[in-house]
Amino acid sequence: MARHADPERILIAWRIAVRNSLTGSGMSLEDAERWCDEWEVEAAMRDVPRDRDYWTVGSALDRRAARRTPEVPGVEGPRSR
Repeated sequence: MARHADPERILIAWRIAVRNSLTGSGMSLEDAERWCDEWEVEAAMRDVPRDRDYWTVGSALDRRAARRTPEVPGVEGPRSR
């Protein structure tokens, strides 16, 4: 019997990878978790399908996290005060 990938486990692994990349770029674990949480809320509001591309935007946010100014069209990040 062939094993099949579990899509939910793959999404969890991607989330962990994005979170770890954020912390590796100097963001605190708490802020990285919040960043991922905010993406999940935004994605849900925009009906982003939870498919293999789900964390693609999360990865784009990740690359900009050190600057804390995400520049992903249609996705607002935390604002400076």
